[in-house]
Amino acid sequence: MLISVVIPTYNEEQDIGKTLSSLLMQDYKNFEILVVDDSTDSTRVIVESFQDSRIKFLHPGGGGRCEARNYGIKISNGEIICILNADVQPRRDFFSRIIHHYQMGADYVLVNSRVSNQNALLARFVGSKGDFLYNINTHPDKIEWTEGFSAKRKVILKTKLFPTGYVMPICAGEDGFFGKSLKEIGAKKVIDFSIAVDHIAPAKLYEYWHIRKGRGVGSIQCKRFLEKDSFIKIINIALLKTIKSLFEICLVFPMLISCINISRFSSRGYRDALIFTYPYIIEKCAFHYGEWITIFEIKKREAKINARR
Repeated sequence: MLISVVIPTYNEEQDIGKTLSSLLMQDYKNFEILVVDDSTDSTRVIVESFQDSRIKFLHPGGGGRCEARNYGIKISNGEIICILNADVQPRRDFFSRIIHHYQMGADYVLVNSRVSNQNALLARFVGSKGDFLYNINTHPDKIEWTEGFSAKRKVILKTKLFPTGYVMPICAGEDGFFGKSLKEIGAKKVIDFSIAVDHIAPAKLYEYWHIRKGRGVGSIQCKRFLEKDSFIKIINIALLKTIKSLFEICLVFPMLISCINISRFSSRGYRDALIFTYPYIIEKCAFHYGEWITIFEIKKREAKINARR
């Protein structure tokens, strides 16, 4: 089976080299890599420095991550599509292990994701929280997407692919929506958390803020574009969530309980419980900031479109 790896990139010069190196070290060799790029940094130079015919650099231009993924899927040649972010590094046996599941009849395979830069506080919080959330959502019906996602190409093409065509590109949450679309068509899912990919989590404050803000942006985008919620409903939900977060932070105790639970999955254990309150507060502030600016931005853009009609 030929595996096509689709990697959308936007200014990924810090990570793309490590990701490509990890792919070229796979013990399963029948694959191609499609880097679908919209960068302004040296991402292209780094990609083209890898003189391997299996790596293809594509620059369709604009459209965001969803359009980049769709473009890569459509021009791919593989029976299996693996969709990676530029900071995800599969372990050496990744391809050979997922291939086994496809040979046994799987339509899509979900795997484990491990934060590799655990020495950094913010990254360790991201990894610990991810493990905590997976631990409380371990029922297969609750999980439809993970880093290192892969699926049969013919099954993917039965869906509407990743959602595009809105007043602004969806920047988060679209992958879970896509995973649900596979479930809806009756695709056979396999979850194997013994297979892992390594993920570089944000370690610097500005990176962490940007990613967490993006989660808030994507939350509102999905509610408006995919779930078709009204602005009144979206504002009410965002307001209630913001108030809830303020109470958690101001009362301290609810926030501390959350951080204690998350620290159970930290490499440093409960020693991180108190210090985790710092990334917890930053995460809440960034998320809600992303929500509110997106509510106003979508409303403004939709008003402009309606004014032209």
